[in-house]
Amino acid sequence: MSIYDVAKKAGVSVATVSRVINGTATVSQETREKVLKVIRELDYVPNGIARSLATNKTESIGIMVSNIRNYFDHQLAYELEKNLNKYGMVSILCNTTLDTKKKLDYLYLLREKKVDAIITVGSMYEEKAFLKELIKASNTFPVIMINAILDKKYKNVITVSSDEQKGIIDSVKFIKARGYKNPIYIYPVDSMKNRSAVSKRKAFKKAIELIYPNNEVIEFESSDVDCEIIEVIKLLRDMKADAIQFENDNLAIQYYKHFISLGIDIPGEIAIVGFDNIDSSNYTQKAISSIDQQLGLQAKIAVESLEKLIKEEDFNHETIVDTIFLAKETT
Repeated sequence: MSIYDVAKKAGVSVATVSRVINGTATVSQETREKVLKVIRELDYVPNGIARSLATNKTESIGIMVSNIRNYFDHQLAYELEKNLNKYGMVSILCNTTLDTKKKLDYLYLLREKKVDAIITVGSMYEEKAFLKELIKASNTFPVIMINAILDKKYKNVITVSSDEQKGIIDSVKFIKARGYKNPIYIYPVDSMKNRSAVSKRKAFKKAIELIYPNNEVIEFESSDVDCEIIEVIKLLRDMKADAIQFENDNLAIQYYKHFISLGIDIPGEIAIVGFDNIDSSNYTQKAISSIDQQLGLQAKIAVESLEKLIKEEDFNHETIVDTIFLAKETT
């Protein structure tokens, strides 16, 4: 089945069928409906490659995530796809891992596929070797980086991120207001390799200096919760710590499970706060207090900014979205 068969049955020219499919010129409503009716009857599927050559658009957007199992990655991929669909665009999802070579391979693949834009999800795409090539690619098509903060502005690059530091500081303020005297910070091993994790850790130190000026900054790097739980409980008791700010909800949930099984009263003895407000943080025995990065809003802003850039309208190169501290049952 070809475009010629459609034109013949509809009694119009091939050019008219092409205009209906691509929306490149005005066609009367009567003719449009007639052509679309024939397309449905013949079950004709237009040649996407030929159409993209004609329009110089594929209406596809590459989305790069480092670990689709991660809540931040899969939730943003979902929200981005939903918003892209509103503008008639679809996504090509690339699970790049943290490996630089794989990131670069996927970048090359997306350029080869002639996508209309690329969206990266996560601060790990700020890595110098990859970022250098991504900025080069932005000379060809728009680039949107979510959870990234760049040192300078680039013509076709948009960044959208959350105010992580505000979230941590709001959390520590709330802990102080609830009467807790000595909060500590627990983060996963290897997390210091990305800007976002570094930002959260710095924010906690700043919060202690501002809100608990007489306290020592206490941190613990966690690599295996099951093996470390006794060590952490000893640390809490030795340091007289009564509240924990975790870098993410997954870590908070793991520790919470152990605390409950050992009979520790949450939040009576220890307050717990996570980060990300993942769905499962609401379904533990007690809902875990957390910091929401408003991922839906970030995705919406990213796609709206992309649409403005494509249409050559004014857009913000950088947007920082407020985080929201959510007090639940563990504080």
